Amino acid sequence: MNKKALISVADKSGIIELAQGLKELGYEIIATGGTHKLLMENNIPAIKISDYTGGTESERVKTLSQRIAREILETGEISIVVCNLYPFFNQEGKTLDEMIEFIDIGGVTLIRAGAKNYKKVGVVFHPKQYGDLIIALKEQRFDEEYRLNLARKAFDYIAWYDAIIAQYFNPDFSKRDYFSFGAELFIPMRYGENPHQNAGFYLNPLLKRHFEVLGGKELSYNNLLDAEIALGAAMDFEENACAIIKHQTPCGVAIGDTLSEAYERAYMADSLSAFGGIVGLNRVVDAQTAEAISKVFYEVIVAPDYQPEALEILRTKKNLRIVKISPELLPKMNFKSVFGGILVQDADTKDFTEWKVVTNREPSKYEAEALKFAWKVVKWVRSNAIVIANKGRTVGIGGGQTSRVGAVEIAVKNAGVQANGAVLASDAFFPFRDGVDAAAKGKITAIIQPGGSKRDEEVIQACNEYDIAMVFTGYRHFRH
Repeated sequence: MNKKALISVADKSGIIELAQGLKELGYEIIATGGTHKLLMENNIPAIKISDYTGGTESERVKTLSQRIAREILETGEISIVVCNLYPFFNQEGKTLDEMIEFIDIGGVTLIRAGAKNYKKVGVVFHPKQYGDLIIALKEQRFDEEYRLNLARKAFDYIAWYDAIIAQYFNPDFSKRDYFSFGAELFIPMRYGENPHQNAGFYLNPLLKRHFEVLGGKELSYNNLLDAEIALGAAMDFEENACAIIKHQTPCGVAIGDTLSEAYERAYMADSLSAFGGIVGLNRVVDAQTAEAISKVFYEVIVAPDYQPEALEILRTKKNLRIVKISPELLPKMNFKSVFGGILVQDADTKDFTEWKVVTNREPSKYEAEALKFAWKVVKWVRSNAIVIANKGRTVGIGGGQTSRVGAVEIAVKNAGVQANGAVLASDAFFPFRDGVDAAAKGKITAIIQPGGSKRDEEVIQACNEYDIAMVFTGYRHFRH
């Protein structure tokens, strides 16, 4: 029985070399229209699939036939399948009707059939697999174990492809009964959160164009976790804004008349903790801002873009990772793995349109602006979270605490004398008045919180005793 290989590829990279290698090993090659044409042009004999099956190729139907299916799935007469799929993920700006034409049917069927019958058939789909396939055939390593490994990769490939299509047709995960996430390895990593943990960054190929590393060392797992918060916290503001993050917690967040002023104010909010952090900015980075950033050791800077002069300055810091990320990549959904499953929720993008003054004294104009600022920041701090702020910058942050009063005490301590006359934001309600008592010791003058505690009246009374203005937003900002 002649050895047979079926080749049907959208990406024709490396296919000439592969086909030549198969020919030299005595394989009879069957190919679909475009692939067949390319092989014949390069003097590689091949049978056109329509001639092989006795059918005719149409625009949508090329490889689907009973004979092909039988020889792959049942008899294994076609013992090698080389197939990759229409590039559904590289079709930006096309209409739904146009996108439908890039949904591969026959190719998925070929790959699935070959992978299912791995005991007789080997399937490859990526040019990087071709060289090893030829070597395995020559060295007689094309055994069942080898083919099983190919099958595993093939099933991953078609699952990834279908998941991308599913996400395109229904991007709102909250309206889906079945969960799938189409992503491919975008950044290999040496390790994860700790050196003994394996890791990698996977990204939907539709989004690759929004992410670019412009300089510095390889990004790590922890870098990316912090970078997302740094950019997200900065992008929450319409004004020039900067957020400096460490261990997924803000060290300092500030706004300014210029981007460089916003950075300087964020840095001075907690210059000690900022060392070795991640800087997020919400504007195109200019030379003045880059010059200021370059004076301090940071792991990463992330922004929507950079002026050429700014890049030149930042690249003098050889280890500084310079990342350009479109705000479009900020998540609209959050995912967490739990007990072998996945929790899915909308990203926390809510911002208040109004609040309710619940104390005898209303916030002054200055306090009101500071409260709005602090409320934007507190949602980026792990619960229980407290943010103390004044004049468009944080001065004290207490987060990740198991008691709210403990978070207040840490924030007041971190703020020091700057707490005097500042305002305070709490991500959830005060269960007791002790949080207000702790704030009053730091001479806080106004508080913003969701409200909703059984002891709200007790908390309000405490504020009135200290002449602290307090407003309720009606919703919380838990972060875990």
